[in-house]
Amino acid sequence: MSTERRRGRPRDPDVDRAILQETLARLDDGGYERLRVADVGRRAGVGLGSLYRRWPTKYALVVDALRAAAPADQAEPTDDPVEDLVAVLAGLAKELSRHGALLSVLLADPASEVASAVREAKLRPFQEAARERLRRAIGPVADLDTRADLGTALVLQHHLLHGTPLTAHDIRAQIIPLMTP
Repeated sequence: MSTERRRGRPRDPDVDRAILQETLARLDDGGYERLRVADVGRRAGVGLGSLYRRWPTKYALVVDALRAAAPADQAEPTDDPVEDLVAVLAGLAKELSRHGALLSVLLADPASEVASAVREAKLRPFQEAARERLRRAIGPVADLDTRADLGTALVLQHHLLHGTPLTAHDIRAQIIPLMTP
């Protein structure tokens, strides 16, 4: 097994952060379709070549920017997998209330690249965490994926219908009984 070293200077994490923040700002201003990678680079003070070495496509740049704006990784699992599941779903509810405008593209244009980026960067991490927490709570049942989808779907549905996030108490009382046997 050989270790391969990168040639050139190490990448500056401050430059990466500036690019990702500028990407989010351009998304907020004009949306995905109007976002131009050249504008991001110019406003972040980075050459286009340097930007494309970091992110080869606009999609990759947007996914990383959305991930960078996401809260820190899920908390480590505890000895109570049901409470861990409640925490994951409550985190999703909170995230939905913070980024409702971006998530609206899931309804307006679900087949678009930006909708795919939102699903990959924002929803998939919560879905995977919910599935793992649920597996720990009820074991490897045949319909595990469906049950995990149900929990995240109900959190999303409540937010869309009522405009408010579910609380941990509501999740524990209303959603967890539907997900667990």
